Amino acid sequence: MVMGGDRTFFDYLNINFQYYLRHVTNYSDPQAIADPLLRFAAIQTSALWNQFSRSQHGVSVRASNKWLNETLEGEIAAVASFGRSNYFIRPKLVYAFTDNVKGSLGLDIYRGESSTFFGRLRDNSLLFAEMKYGF
Repeated sequence: MVMGGDRTFFDYLNINFQYYLRHVTNYSDPQAIADPLLRFAAIQTSALWNQFSRSQHGVSVRASNKWLNETLEGEIAAVASFGRSNYFIRPKLVYAFTDNVKGSLGLDIYRGESSTFFGRLRDNSLLFAEMKYGF
């Protein structure tokens, strides 16, 4: 289930907020598996698929704005899970050099305990830059 809202204020300030809930009816806790090898595999699989409990919930937020006659756009997007403290944040700036050429600079930041979905991706946090040409 996802509930949320999206609203633009003034001319360019856009705010998006979503709450999500995922419930698995036939969930089996991988920690309860007796065989240690099978339990290890089940725990790794639950981390890979972000399915650590019967019910999971969290929020996603995105805010963006434009300046300088719409040539500069800034945004920040984030996702956070409740219960298992882990999150993802992506701040990004985009500059339109021309109608066809845009440059971007941003970060992907993954945080959380090493056993969480985003925590497992912590070493994949990065700084990125891109140039786009559209025709």
